[in-house]
Amino acid sequence: MALRLITSRQNEIYRFLKALTEPHTRKKHKAFLLEGATFVAEALEDEAWAVLMVALTPEFSETERGQSIISEAQRKRVQVVLMAPALFEEISGTETPQGVIAAVRQPQAERLERLKIPTVATALVLEGLQDPSNVGALVRVADAVGALAVLYTKGTADPYAPKAVRASAGSLLHVPVVPVNSVSEAVNWLKANEFQIVGTVPEGGESVFEAEFGDRVAVLIGNEARGLSEEAKRSVDLSVTIPMVGKAESLNVAVAAGIVLYEILRRRLTQSAGSTR
Repeated sequence: MALRLITSRQNEIYRFLKALTEPHTRKKHKAFLLEGATFVAEALEDEAWAVLMVALTPEFSETERGQSIISEAQRKRVQVVLMAPALFEEISGTETPQGVIAAVRQPQAERLERLKIPTVATALVLEGLQDPSNVGALVRVADAVGALAVLYTKGTADPYAPKAVRASAGSLLHVPVVPVNSVSEAVNWLKANEFQIVGTVPEGGESVFEAEFGDRVAVLIGNEARGLSEEAKRSVDLSVTIPMVGKAESLNVAVAAGIVLYEILRRRLTQSAGSTR
């Protein structure tokens, strides 16, 4: 079946995809853009229910990868169109577009009270992060360690912004990303559900490699420049610091969160291995 080629900026599909480059229309349509052959192919394979449509440039559609994506989209009954390169570049968030992009439904925002909490669980709380790439990277790390959810406060960069989506590498479809009004709302819910609240601080905290962690742990990550607010610091059960022996003054927030989350995971895996011997 020949695919429709879109060449006009007045076309409704182009206008819909273009609208998803803006925060307010992403919120209105409850959808976001997912770009790149690997991510689109994975979404079609694993989360086809969420894919609203796929657009490809004519050139990419003729490649083996493009043909595979078209075939999978059609098999899953997902709308597929071709788009003139000039129009595609206006939608793409990259300097060198691969030539394929998908409009994807945002996972329905979980309400905190609907999250099913296992006996052993990890959550990540983001307070006022400004860089969407950091937000996306943090979602990716949370997904990698099997976190229950990522909670983010007002003032945090949109996790569905194109830069955040790219940095999450598809993890936005795998881990619940839950908006909260404030860090106090997040902390109140977490404490009511017996989470240990762990704050990350650049100095003065207990070494992350020596601290004691509970079965349910929520890690608070603050603004890139200012760190955690005073309100957040007052709410924690434990403050941890990552030791640094070189001359670097600080770590990127996603790197820092990764170290803390993987130290928690390492302890659990070690404990689990020990209990099965």
